[in-house]
Amino acid sequence: MTRDTFFQVVSDLTLAIQGASAYPENHPRVQELLVRLHHRVQSGASLLHGLNIGFFHDHIVVDEVPFVGPNPTLTRLIERMRGKGIEKILISEGITYGELKRFVYFLAEGSGSPSEQLWESIVYGRIEGAESAGGASLGLAPDSTTPFILAGATEVLKDALVSIGTERKRSGVEEGRDIVSSIMKGLRQEGMLIDRLIQLQGHDDYTVTHSLNVCVLVVAQASRIGLPENRVREAGLAAMLHDIGKETTPPDILTKPGRLESGEFDLMKGHPVAGAKLLRKIDCGTELPMIVAFEHHIKYDRTGYPKVRTREPLHIASHMTQIADVYDALRSHRPYRPSMELERTLSIMKEGRGTEFEPRLFDGFVEILS
Repeated sequence: MTRDTFFQVVSDLTLAIQGASAYPENHPRVQELLVRLHHRVQSGASLLHGLNIGFFHDHIVVDEVPFVGPNPTLTRLIERMRGKGIEKILISEGITYGELKRFVYFLAEGSGSPSEQLWESIVYGRIEGAESAGGASLGLAPDSTTPFILAGATEVLKDALVSIGTERKRSGVEEGRDIVSSIMKGLRQEGMLIDRLIQLQGHDDYTVTHSLNVCVLVVAQASRIGLPENRVREAGLAAMLHDIGKETTPPDILTKPGRLESGEFDLMKGHPVAGAKLLRKIDCGTELPMIVAFEHHIKYDRTGYPKVRTREPLHIASHMTQIADVYDALRSHRPYRPSMELERTLSIMKEGRGTEFEPRLFDGFVEILS
């Protein structure tokens, strides 16, 4: 199993508990989350002959793979487990949907003790050789300090973007805000985060990973120029949602392996306006995501799209997002061309300094990468 697959198990467990806490048992959303969780857990337990999950004070370990402070959502999962007195879980092969559903609702409940529950395929307890309800003792992987702040964030962001783009829900915005907070924490704690990001391109779901990459790069830029923490967070959220308007672009255009025809490109160019209109209907707690969605393809010299008549300066977050957007697009592998090397990417972008890109911000961006 891959690192992302491990993270998806924990992420789906978190989402299922949240769903069970917020919706009636027969709600379609809860059923969807439980079915997905059961599929992932069953597959993992069969492949590994048992799925082992440990909960520490600031990270989660799945079958010896650590996830350090992945996002506040998972931090809340750790706190919930601590409240239940659970530091480790072992799920055996052949776990049924019914038992897993009962376990999720047990975790979602605010009361109850593990010792009051009887399980056939689930063992849980504390790390120091504690016994579970089934009387079995578990061993866990040793504590690891290997940080990987971005592990699995694409899966969480994917759900958030769908929630915002198709369901028009503020909950997706809050998930996005959690991811931005984790990125800010990661930049403070892990000096190699940008280096890891540079190697991150190539994920199957380009739009989701691209949004995450652009967010990280904008947070780095905003932090570098000394913006207050609340404005850094707003800029990061806006960058993460900059392409939300692509929900209205036909998928065959987004994934076309060759150059777009004139009419197809016109449809593509509609996504900034579509994104701004969509975000205008959602309370993001700030208007900045709407502004950046609209402005991120307008160049420093006012060319680009959409066309605007006013000469008012673009928002600084729009300038930073545009720089990060172009950089990540060039560095990512696409169906119609391979990814570009860092040196080649910066060489191309330097030609746009002062015309396409705000010069001082561009210079600062190059310093971040170097």
